[in-house]
Amino acid sequence: MLVINIGKRKEYASIVVFINQDNKVLLLKRATHANFAPGQWGLVGGGSEINENPTDTAVRETYEETGLKVVPSSLVKISKTTTPDGKEIHAYACNDFEGTVNMKQVKDEHDDYRWVDVDKVEDYDTPGNTANFVKKAVSLF
Repeated sequence: MLVINIGKRKEYASIVVFINQDNKVLLLKRATHANFAPGQWGLVGGGSEINENPTDTAVRETYEETGLKVVPSSLVKISKTTTPDGKEIHAYACNDFEGTVNMKQVKDEHDDYRWVDVDKVEDYDTPGNTANFVKKAVSLF
């Protein structure tokens, strides 16, 4: 995907590694019809909207995909990378959130979710740098 700059608009994605009090990471199973990583387990996240900063994207995507509520100040930036096609990916870690995962919201874009032991993430079929993002996040808490 190309990075498009129109005035102040810039397209990018934000992802969040959620770690709960049991030291488990939230993984979502992408729908088989998804454009990106169909059928794979991944982190919460998605693309930006017009005039949205990366943190706001992470907060919005979290609620849309899971029903979890997170305040921007509880997100800790762990990296900013650029994909080979030029899209920026902003990765955050979070261990301070409210609510429980709402399966109705998960089902809009995903087939399932799981809280996975941090040392078991590599046992799942995940896209790209998922395991590295999880390792970075775990090291912060």
